[in-house]
Amino acid sequence: MTTLHGADDWKIRVNGGEAHPVPHVHVLFRDGSRVSVALDSLEILAGAVRPKKRITPAVAWITAQYQELLAEYRRLNQ
Repeated sequence: MTTLHGADDWKIRVNGGEAHPVPHVHVLFRDGSRVSVALDSLEILAGAVRPKKRITPAVAWITAQYQELLAEYRRLNQ
C-alpha cells in the first residue's frame, strides 16, 4: 500500500495484491468515507461520498497524476 497524496479532507492510496482487474486508486476521506476510482475512466467502482462534489478535487488530482498512479498500480499489482 502506498499513500501518494493527502489533502485536508482526503488522501489517495494505491494497494498491492488487488483482485480487481481494473487499475484504480482508493480515495479515503477524513470522515471515514471511501471510494475506489478507476484510473482510465474515473468511474467510481465502489463506495460513496456525500455530497458527491467532495470527490471533485481528488479526481482532478488523479487526472493530473495519471501516469504516476498507473505506474504505481502496475508496480504493486504485477
